[in-house]
Parts: sequence; C-alpha cells; structure tokens
Amino acid sequence: MVNNDDFIMSPKVDFAFKELMRDETVRKGFLSAVLSIKDTEIKETVLLNTNLPKIHDD
Repeated sequence: MVNNDDFIMSPKVDFAFKELMRDETVRKGFLSAVLSIKDTEIKETVLLNTNLPKIHDD
C-alpha cells in the first residue's frame, strides 16, 4: 500500500496530470500503457492549446 504522505501532489489532480503530460517521454509511456502498445510504435504526440481566452471579439 502506498503512503499518501509520500506524494507532493496526486497525479489525479488536473494540474499535476497536465504538467506530467508536458514531458514527451511521460506522454508516450502513458499512451503506450493505456493503448497496450510499445512506445516505439508512437511516432509523434502533439499537445494542443486547451486554454480558451476569457475575452474575445465575438
């Protein structure tokens, strides 16, 4: 059993998850685990901007 006192921030927190996914190696490892494929099969990953501006012309 993992002691929660050892964690600075749970990776389930949105901010922590986003920060982890910024690293391409971590991103490929995560995707390969979820998709049950080798990370060498993943040629490229691209992060899209998910921050929407609060003020816009429309």
